[in-house]
Amino acid sequence: RGCRSWQRTRRSSPPYKHRTVLSIHLVMSFRRLSRLAAPVSAGAVLLARAAAPPPELAECTYDVRRQGVSSGMHIELQKLRPREEQLRRKWEEDEAGFHKLPPRAWPPVQPKPEELQALQEAAAAADAPPQAQFDLATCLTFNNLDPVDGLRRYRELAKSGAGSLRQDAAVAVATVLLEGIGRDLEEESTAEGVSLLQEVAAAGHAQALYEVGVLHYLGSVPQLLAEDYGRAYACFEAAAAQQHMSANFMQAELLIEGMGVESDVAAAVPLLVAAAESGHRMARQYLRDFWDADAAQSGVAPGGSSMERARVFAQQLPQVPLGGSEHFAVFRGDGAQSSLAELLAEAASSDVVLLGECHDDPVAHHLEAFLLVSLAAARPEVVLSLEMFERDVQLVLDEYLAGAIREKDMLQDARPWTNYLSDYRPLVEFAKACRFPVVAANAPRRYVGAVGRRKEALHEDFAAVEAWPQQVAPLLPPLPLPAPSQVYMQHLMADPEVLGTAVGRTDPELVAEAGGDLGREITARGSVGSPDLPEQSTTERRQGECPYIGLNGREGLLAPVLLWDATMALSIARALQARPEALVVHVCGSFHCEKRVGIAEMLSAYAPQPPSTLVVAMYPETECHAFRPQHEGAADFVILTDASLPRSYDHSPHEE
Repeated sequence: RGCRSWQRTRRSSPPYKHRTVLSIHLVMSFRRLSRLAAPVSAGAVLLARAAAPPPELAECTYDVRRQGVSSGMHIELQKLRPREEQLRRKWEEDEAGFHKLPPRAWPPVQPKPEELQALQEAAAAADAPPQAQFDLATCLTFNNLDPVDGLRRYRELAKSGAGSLRQDAAVAVATVLLEGIGRDLEEESTAEGVSLLQEVAAAGHAQALYEVGVLHYLGSVPQLLAEDYGRAYACFEAAAAQQHMSANFMQAELLIEGMGVESDVAAAVPLLVAAAESGHRMARQYLRDFWDADAAQSGVAPGGSSMERARVFAQQLPQVPLGGSEHFAVFRGDGAQSSLAELLAEAASSDVVLLGECHDDPVAHHLEAFLLVSLAAARPEVVLSLEMFERDVQLVLDEYLAGAIREKDMLQDARPWTNYLSDYRPLVEFAKACRFPVVAANAPRRYVGAVGRRKEALHEDFAAVEAWPQQVAPLLPPLPLPAPSQVYMQHLMADPEVLGTAVGRTDPELVAEAGGDLGREITARGSVGSPDLPEQSTTERRQGECPYIGLNGREGLLAPVLLWDATMALSIARALQARPEALVVHVCGSFHCEKRVGIAEMLSAYAPQPPSTLVVAMYPETECHAFRPQHEGAADFVILTDASLPRSYDHSPHEE
């Protein structure tokens, strides 16, 4: 790196593209060789040769094929999977035009030689801004047209300029002096260049910080700046915080190599992404290598289908006893003993699978994840539909699944339930990793509350109701809602939580009285609960509550329940219309699908052809291996779970 002949050749030749980066990676190569030079046995040499990466991975100093992809790396890389194909295509297209890029990464504006005359005229104008002088100096210097005059102009701006332009000019002067552009390298000039960089770096200038970091990293001027990886890392980190492309890459490089900082390859991935998106070619190559290694380690071909990706996850699932365990048992709807294997066989041949849960049941949540992964591994196309997201946040959810926004942003804007992170996040993240859609299926809570207060709204067309702006129409089912069957009404009205009135009447006469009258005023004591409420405590009654809306004490819970069911049925039907070959797996409270009413019944009103629907209802029971009579006919499959386990969430009543 101190070769004078190379310096002379460089001065007499057209400027290299990103010369500093070139020298950095030459040094990286030498250091990699020195690390491999330690005494090793013959057997170790043979093993090393057998495991050696092919030439296309030689640039990546972290050998992902030999050292493997850590779980942290895998998590970070999975966040990029939805955009992987798009990014790879873009990077390939960019490569075709790489020769058109400026010869170096800085300054940001690099005029071409043919622009010289126009720049000279602009700089000679009486009212010429200082930036015109800077651009002219850049053209003269870095195109090797007249680097001496370019340096003179840079010096004038460094002395008389103001603000960031003065700092840019000082960095340009230092660059010319340290690289010997148009002049011999001299100790005095080198010292001046280092001094200028240190001064501007102290003021927080990103390019100056980067250049000082490079000098510490290379140790190319040891008499002025010692080779010090720790200081190099600090400089790169400070410049990367200002989104400096090359600094992002170099901070990632030091994290990968553990030079000046503890090695953390997972933390390097987001930095590589930032550099790659700014156009850094080597950062892009690193990411391609990491993706390929991660895919090879997981057994998934890069760009594999959703089903191929799901099969990898399925292979990594813990062993779940298909016939049941101490914490759950599987039954047919008539009470006959069954198994998860039988359930999966029927689910895989269905169009829709409705998974009814009690929202705080930890066993149900684990089984939902197991069933979703297993079904996604068996069907080429799967759609996940969730009661837990509302239709007006579909765009936010799509943006997150596509990798366009952070999870933090999605959580802020999509209004997830309080128990999302513990109970539903695994389902969404699995869908994201396998690249299949997630449907925000539920009615927006503000409309649910509105129909609870004004039940007749469900009888009227949107256009006829002043209270419904036209923009509401895409978010709700067409009004009026489909008329519920008598069985549906009996099911709704038989539940004490729906039927309960101020005087607590739950007798059969009131059920018969209610019939199909949606206009009856009913004061609900709580949200929809489990069907065996008479034998449950108050705490157990709350186990089926929806944690995102409190209808306690509100008149007219019946109309909101119908709106919930109709909206979710419409969401599922539209998902099937968009993907006729897909299996839609919908997760909801068991009350919304048991006895094949609710969502299951309303699906036939919105689907052109009634889909093949499998209903699975999961209920926590103290004795989960004994089928109770009240569960008979609740679903095609009934899974009883261990109620003695701690609940995943404490559903305290919420105020409106």
